[in-house]
Amino acid sequence: MSSTDKHSTDGVPMICISGGDASGKSTQVAALAAALAADGRSVAEVSIWDAFTDPHVASKLPFGRREDVFAYLRILGPGARAHFLFHALHVALDLALEQSPDIVLLNAHWYKYFATEVAHGGDPEVLRAWTEGFPVPDLTFFLEISPETALSRKEQRSDYESGYGDAVAFVEFQTRSQEVLAGLCTELGWTRLDGTGDPKKLTARMLAAVRDEVLR
Repeated sequence: MSSTDKHSTDGVPMICISGGDASGKSTQVAALAAALAADGRSVAEVSIWDAFTDPHVASKLPFGRREDVFAYLRILGPGARAHFLFHALHVALDLALEQSPDIVLLNAHWYKYFATEVAHGGDPEVLRAWTEGFPVPDLTFFLEISPETALSRKEQRSDYESGYGDAVAFVEFQTRSQEVLAGLCTELGWTRLDGTGDPKKLTARMLAAVRDEVLR
């Protein structure tokens, strides 16, 4: 596997769809991937869970189910947990680049997990330093929704994204996490989108931006 530092992506365009929990990231990544594939482009989608579902990698891991991963995360502090999650995300990026795709779609990227660990009490300066090895997307979309909307969309909440608490804790935790994401959005110049908008219109807007700003 190759290293996914800022200089090892061989010019493969990378598009990120970020946002808080239940903002519609996975839905939009899948829809954008389908649209780009219809254009005749090979697309690799990247999710942190790829590190746990790839048969070759998963066969070497002690986690049989997603619940086992969450149970392990629960016993870790923000520092150890961030190292674990960033490691998994690097593995997922390596797996995607091994496909030699025309374009890579990043689901959340390090942004979500950085924001979540800051919300869990991690030191933002230390955690940010650990993200230096990740590639910088060519274009990032930020799906904005309120914590209350996120709660209404979640039929099941993991302890991790709830701040290890109840529904009230979920809203409070998501508020802290989304504040961090909003700060990254401003700092890094992401494209803000209303995550409560019509999904097809959101996909169309993102596709147009990708074609105009990245694939022209």
